[in-house]
Amino acid sequence: MVNVVNMSNYSKPLLCLFIMLFITGCASHKTRRSSRMPNVILISVDTLRPDHLGCYGYNRDTSPNLDRFAEEGLLFEACFSHAPHTGPSCTTFLSGFLPHETNVILNDSIVHTEVPMLAEILKDAGFKTYGVVSNFVLREGKGFEQGFDIYDARMGETELNRRHICERTAKKTTDCAINILKNHSGNPFMLWIHYQDPHGPYTPPPQYHQMFHNPNQKSYDLKLNQSLSGKGGIPSYQRLQDHHDYFYYVAQYDGEIRYFDEHFGRLIAFLKKGLFFENSIIIFTADHGEAMGEHDYYFAHGHGLTNDLIHVPLIIRYRDELRGRKKDPVQHLDIVPTILHRVRIQGDFTYRGRNLLADPLEASTILSELHFSNSAVISDGMKLIMYGENAFLFDIQKDFYENRNLANQFQFRSLLGYLVNERQRMRNKDLLCLDIAPQTPELTREEKEKLRSLGYIEEGT
Repeated sequence: MVNVVNMSNYSKPLLCLFIMLFITGCASHKTRRSSRMPNVILISVDTLRPDHLGCYGYNRDTSPNLDRFAEEGLLFEACFSHAPHTGPSCTTFLSGFLPHETNVILNDSIVHTEVPMLAEILKDAGFKTYGVVSNFVLREGKGFEQGFDIYDARMGETELNRRHICERTAKKTTDCAINILKNHSGNPFMLWIHYQDPHGPYTPPPQYHQMFHNPNQKSYDLKLNQSLSGKGGIPSYQRLQDHHDYFYYVAQYDGEIRYFDEHFGRLIAFLKKGLFFENSIIIFTADHGEAMGEHDYYFAHGHGLTNDLIHVPLIIRYRDELRGRKKDPVQHLDIVPTILHRVRIQGDFTYRGRNLLADPLEASTILSELHFSNSAVISDGMKLIMYGENAFLFDIQKDFYENRNLANQFQFRSLLGYLVNERQRMRNKDLLCLDIAPQTPELTREEKEKLRSLGYIEEGT
């Protein structure tokens, strides 16, 4: 277990420094009553599509424990992430700022010390802060450890079919989180857990291999690509022996979800037994989704901004106060303001996001970004995706998985122009004003190979 240096001693932009001082002033009298403040538990899962969960309508029993959790909380049907990659997405829901503001654009970017992170804010308000992560992208030295008293990024396991790739699967991830909480006492705490399952390759433990396999299902064979791309076939890093059948891969993906769900249930049981459950705001989400054949991409992410890649689950549970489902479009940017509201850290925060516990929710435009030149805007049920100068327009209330491009239809010309301008307005607005270039670490050859094998670095780099 790694003890990390408190990063709050580093300088922040003047505006952020004022906010941090204001927060500390507002919270100082409250931390003396810290036992009455709720704990914060943020659980994120890698590469998890909502439509493969029972609570989001899936017809397979992939998520019985999560489904029960959802029944006790508030489920958002239309939540979107701000990037189809782990690094930028996690930075956004841990900071409350967009990728172009944090300059975490790529998976190998470093979170700069001047980006104010949720763990730092809560630590300054008297919380103990713990992080348990299991994806190589979130390893120590990438800046995600800012503000955490303990940041455990030990990944001693290896993938079953790629022995050089380190990870930590759900059992050991949960074991680590439980052990940390067993040793916790006193102050309220923040715990962030990031599960690697079901990120590919889809290799659940053996007892889950056949759980969702239908032997009567006629096979749909795909080619095995020689590159990392999922265009038209199975990416090289996803290959499972000589299996070509689309339905076999989907069954293994679902098996990974069921494996994660078993240990999610174990975590919830521990929280209930230790009396943490009723005194914690618990937020469940995913960093991004996964293509399952949409737009002729299979078992991959990071190649676009379509809803199969950025639609994510979001469930919030706090005592008996939150119940039901909401259809309002929401976003990862809303997570930090929601947490700060619930733990009663108040101030004139310059966040784009909203408090999700407000009723009714104010309408909001959602921006997602991919690298430097690609972005998507969601507003009033319509979605614009721009890849460079190429525009695509969709009515996602009628066409959620974006099969009918409306951009060239005359009746949508005015709306298209509005969304193009709205996209540019949001991208031009920078609430952090860090004035720093995106930072990337000096990667060793081994680290580059690991990222390349995970599908996070293109061939030849």
